Amino acid sequence: MSNNTRRSREVKGKKRWPARLLALFTLIVIGVYALVFFTGSKSAEPKLGIDLQGGTRVTLVPQGEEPTSEQLEDARNILENRVNGMGVSGASVVVDGNTIVIEAAGDDTTEIRNIGQTSQLFFRPVLDPPAADSATVDDVTLDMTNEWVEYGIFTPQEGQAVLTQIATRKQAAEKEAEKAAENPQDESGEGKDVAPKEEEAPEEPKDVPQISAEPLPEPNGPVEAAERRQETTDMLRRTRQSTDPTEQFAALTLMSARCMGQITDPLAGSDKADLPLVACDPTTGQALLLDEVPLLNGVTDADGPRLTGEQIDTNRAITGGFNPQSSQMEISFAFSQAGEPNGSETWARLTSEMLQKQIAITLDSQVISAPVIQGATPPGSATSITGNFTQEEAESLANNLRYGALPLSFAGENGEPGGTALSVPPSLGQASLKAGLYSGLVGLILVALFVFAYYRLYGLISLASLVAAGALVYGTLVLLGRWIGYSLDLSGIAGLVIGIGATADSFIVIYERIKDEVRKGKTFRSATASGWQRAKDTVITGNMVTLIGAVIIYFLAVGDVKGFAFTMGLTTVFDLVVTFLVTAPLLIIASRSSFWSKPSVNGMGKAFKTAEARRAQAQHGDQQDDVAKQTLQPAATIEEN
Repeated sequence: MSNNTRRSREVKGKKRWPARLLALFTLIVIGVYALVFFTGSKSAEPKLGIDLQGGTRVTLVPQGEEPTSEQLEDARNILENRVNGMGVSGASVVVDGNTIVIEAAGDDTTEIRNIGQTSQLFFRPVLDPPAADSATVDDVTLDMTNEWVEYGIFTPQEGQAVLTQIATRKQAAEKEAEKAAENPQDESGEGKDVAPKEEEAPEEPKDVPQISAEPLPEPNGPVEAAERRQETTDMLRRTRQSTDPTEQFAALTLMSARCMGQITDPLAGSDKADLPLVACDPTTGQALLLDEVPLLNGVTDADGPRLTGEQIDTNRAITGGFNPQSSQMEISFAFSQAGEPNGSETWARLTSEMLQKQIAITLDSQVISAPVIQGATPPGSATSITGNFTQEEAESLANNLRYGALPLSFAGENGEPGGTALSVPPSLGQASLKAGLYSGLVGLILVALFVFAYYRLYGLISLASLVAAGALVYGTLVLLGRWIGYSLDLSGIAGLVIGIGATADSFIVIYERIKDEVRKGKTFRSATASGWQRAKDTVITGNMVTLIGAVIIYFLAVGDVKGFAFTMGLTTVFDLVVTFLVTAPLLIIASRSSFWSKPSVNGMGKAFKTAEARRAQAQHGDQQDDVAKQTLQPAATIEEN
């Protein structure tokens, strides 16, 4: 191949590269939208977050001790599996600091509200009522009541009512004992015929202990509220999980009053497995004293594995619902036989030891069922829990058992069971979406007016770049919503606006470099080529800095800020693609046209005037130099002569 032929091909290649790059970008866009319209749902609508289409956001706050990152991640995975098992579409589960946030877009999100209500499932034997010390039980009960009033478990009026009831029952028992002593009967039960008397109203008790505590002031801010919840938990553990019989008796007495009120348990899931527990039986409304959670067979270490929901075999069928044979709501499951020791063997031993006795199944410190064991369950056999469930509660519990027990117990930001639920109505979401679209449209119009005023018809190239970037970003967001579940929200739109704005900025950088070359006196075609060569390094550097910042924010931030960083990083990458495949080729092609080379069209009239002035000045300077040389030449000749 001759040098001339090689040079000819090189020249043709240089001329054709802008068209080739434009064709490549066109193929990319066609490929993206082919995936949009011919795969998946075939819908061209991106997946929207709850702030754009409405939905429910549930915030779960861990209870008890500070959770580790591993515990939070394990809980997130379990909750995500539960959400998927419920069939809730468009839901996301993310760790936000020390909390977990569940979001589900759309109208039907009722199930998502129950996702965090169940955490720790324990199996505890029911103990007989303890024998309290008669000499100290009154003082212990009074002190415990004051503590419960102080931390808001009781109001002062409720606490005083409980003490009055205790005193009334005690006084009535003493009178009954006195009557029995005055009217003894023989073993056959025969005695003097006594005419029936009308039932006497109980007398007002004497010497009723008085409440002396006052409720603590309301916490000032979320930090103090969290500290208060922790203090309340510690107090309830100390009173309701005491190993002292007298304190157990006092706790049973006080809990009986709470059980009747059906009030949410502040201890919810924070009870320790290695200590007894005073809890409510919802079927009877009575307080029960429960033993510690049994260790697995052969385990002697108090910190070793116990008979909890973690021992349930999730590979076997777990069902929940109405059983027509027993005419009861029933949850059926089996303990795992894997490993040694295992839950199945431990449950078999426990049921054989507790024949004709109760075993309580507690869920977050509350008794959900306390069946009397009628027969031992052989290892490997299924176990059924019956209780006062609704169909929905039975199915929810079965679903939670199916996907494992959480390593943490959760409540809402203010201690609400199941987490803090925030509902965003679809109307509000649609309003936010319209506002975002309107603001974007107004911004685009203002940008168009500016570029046409400053760059004249060259502004069309800038707008074409923006349209190309927008088309590529939109199609990609649709696909990301399908593939990874990405939901576009208001923060994401903010990132899009900033990122697409970078595309306009890249055009400005290239344009100003071209203008600098024109001022140097180059032709418009030559200035465009050299200006692009100078500008591309600046464009790459600027976008890389933005991209690095977006990546750092994405990995360090949480929640909405994370979505902002994601879309900003995505549009920054696409800015580079559009700049190299669309903006630069269009500028090069335009520079080869006589029409686009006109100053009135490209907006570089001042730059061309500056270049002409410099050329004129340079030409005038050359003329002066020639005159000076001609003036000096005769003088030199005379000197030589």
